[in-house]
Formats: sequence, C-alpha cells, structure tokens
Amino acid sequence: MSDTEITPETENAFEAPKADLSAPATDSPILQMERFSAWGVFGLSIITLGLYYLYWLYTRVNKINTLSKVAKGNIIALYIYIAANIVSNICQYALDPTNIVIAIVIMVAGLVGLVAYVMTVFSARKALSEVINEGSQEPVKLGGILTFFFSAIYFQYKINEAIDNQSE
Repeated sequence: MSDTEITPETENAFEAPKADLSAPATDSPILQMERFSAWGVFGLSIITLGLYYLYWLYTRVNKINTLSKVAKGNIIALYIYIAANIVSNICQYALDPTNIVIAIVIMVAGLVGLVAYVMTVFSARKALSEVINEGSQEPVKLGGILTFFFSAIYFQYKINEAIDNQSE
C-alpha cells in the first residue's frame, strides 16, 4: 500500500461526525413539536382566508404521525377535505351556482368535505393525545366539541400546554 492510496477510514477525515438527530433527546415526544401561539394560528388563519389553517393541519398531522407510535392522523382524509373545498369553491365562484347540477355538486362536495374534515381532526386528536400523554405523569384529554369547532387553535393550545408542563 502506497502513501497516496486512500483507505475507507481516511477517505474524508474532515467530514462532520454522523449522529442520528431524529432520535428523541427525552422520553417526551411532545417536546419535539414547535411551540407557537394559538392566537397566532387564529390570526394567520383569518389573514390568509383559511390557507394557513390548511397548512397548519398538514404540517402538524405529518409531525404528529412521525411522533406517535400507534395512532396516526388520517392524511388521506385531509387531502380529500382540501380537494372538496377546491371543487366547491370553483363551482360556487367560477361557474353559475343557480344551475341545479352545479348546486348539487356544491352540496355533495360540501358534505364530502365535512366528513373528511371530521375524519382528519378526530384521527389527529387521537394521535396527538397519544403523543402528549406518552411522557406525561397526568393524562390529558382532548375534548370532542372543542376539537370539532376549534381544531387547529385548540390543538396548538394543548401542544403549548403540554410543552410547558413537560419541559419544567
């Protein structure tokens, strides 16, 4: 072996050490979630006409799915909810909503969107409850009525509360 040959050990001596940064540093997975004001979620949802709400749901359901071990948020139902909203808005604003066929399409899309919304938020509620309670001494319950009406704001409030309680 000559001095100019590169061996696997010295192939890249200046490379940073490899570490698994995705592994949780604590026993509580909720501490890996981002803390953000629930009022911020509300305000941004109003300002962006609901687009931030959809973004929040998408990003948080994906994050909750990576942190939960058993329960998973239904991301397919979220896609259906978004598609139903798009179809309903296109039919309502771009086409003639007085046409009976278009009115039926709007109603069906609204119904499909409502069912997909309920499936999304309640599956996310179950997974979030698992993530919050995994490292906690006191079990936390997420209410069904508040989940239905205030899902993103309520979930963010509960995430913030769990982060505050478990980081002490």
